[in-house]
Amino acid sequence: MALSKISGNQISTSTEAIITTLSFLNTNSVFRLPAGTTAQRPTGVSVGTMRFNTSEDAAEIYKADDGTGSAGWASVSGGGPSLGDKSIVRTNATTISENLTVGPTAGPEFANGMSAGPITIASGFTVTVESGGAWSVR
Repeated sequence: MALSKISGNQISTSTEAIITTLSFLNTNSVFRLPAGTTAQRPTGVSVGTMRFNTSEDAAEIYKADDGTGSAGWASVSGGGPSLGDKSIVRTNATTISENLTVGPTAGPEFANGMSAGPITIASGFTVTVESGGAWSVR
């Protein structure tokens, strides 16, 4: 590993380092993630890599299983979109424009799902509910 070049409070942009502890001097400090659009997602990254997706307006992490059974980018979220001071009303979109699988082969956390309806599945896309899985639309 190359030596880190530090000047004042700046670390050279070409520096690669392993940080075991990150402390901030005060409560006004921030940690800024690298940012870019969905099209600018880096490839060949390690599981655990994080960035801010400006297309989605959300932080995302590269996971070993992104919900499709393969490695990929997934949103870092707190339970999805919601309304109210304490997220009392959960919301969801009304149109599905991607292929989805609900069931145990996608992982135990994807065995069951629910949506508030009505829900439209856009032309050319499918929602597959596997044996052992359940999807409720209320």
